Amino acid sequence: MEPYRQRPSPETLAWVARCVSPTARVVAWRRLSGGSPQASVHRVTVATSGAARHLVLRRWTPGGEDWSEWARSAVRAEACVLEALAATDVPAPRLIAATDGVDTAGVPAVLMTRAPGRLQLQPAQPDDWVHQMAAMLATIHAAGIAAPEWESWIDAHALAVPPWTRRPAVWDAAIKAACEAADGPRCFIHRDYQHFNILWRRNKLTAVIDWADASTGPPDIDVGHCRLNLAVLFSAALAEQFRRAYEREAGRTVDPRWDITSLLSFSEAWHSGIPRQVAGRTAVDQVGMDGRVEDLLAAAVARL
Repeated sequence: MEPYRQRPSPETLAWVARCVSPTARVVAWRRLSGGSPQASVHRVTVATSGAARHLVLRRWTPGGEDWSEWARSAVRAEACVLEALAATDVPAPRLIAATDGVDTAGVPAVLMTRAPGRLQLQPAQPDDWVHQMAAMLATIHAAGIAAPEWESWIDAHALAVPPWTRRPAVWDAAIKAACEAADGPRCFIHRDYQHFNILWRRNKLTAVIDWADASTGPPDIDVGHCRLNLAVLFSAALAEQFRRAYEREAGRTVDPRWDITSLLSFSEAWHSGIPRQVAGRTAVDQVGMDGRVEDLLAAAVARL
């Protein structure tokens, strides 16, 4: 199997070329920074009939015994979602091909178009920035796409108050609320909606990427996850602004129980994961990270 983040194998590059045309050939590739530790993502340049075309190749990282079936399932699900998104108003990459690994040295992969734009981690107009993200999330939730049932990233009943907190009562109340989260609407959700998965051009949102975890689930899981990422990198105030903007766009109030469920996925691992995702594109205040998340959690608990 191909080592994580190394160059794609000759078999994989040959598969990419065949997916474009019988005469195409891959002339360049470059690993894209950031992203999930579970996948290796490259921009590949394919030449055909004298023209060059940039595409995106995502390969799933080898893991344990259950990895192969999980990765094949993830590829099938993402391919179906990308195909369905093409019929909506959601700007997203378009599927070119997907393989369970038979064509790519045993590594399941998805080949898609390269969406326009770049990450924007230093917004010149934060108010408009969060408003556009909130409006797009409401559009995603209204897309009506069929997707697998969502899976929680935490076991709320196994959570404990972190030893570093100065407000244990906030965490006690939050954990209790997450254990009670059950009711409410279900719809199509991105599942990893946040600023690392949104592209921009001239301060306009141009695409939403990374649909590997798209699911059917509570929409406020998406809201809370985005808010957590905003608090981790920026501030609790900006995360609150995002919630209010989403509520205006969606025409309903965010359920604090699902909001809290997402916020409680924060852990010590975020201190190392966020700098990797940022990849030098902006400053990361790791020292203040815990406090910003706790401030946001306290605000969510106050809404119960």
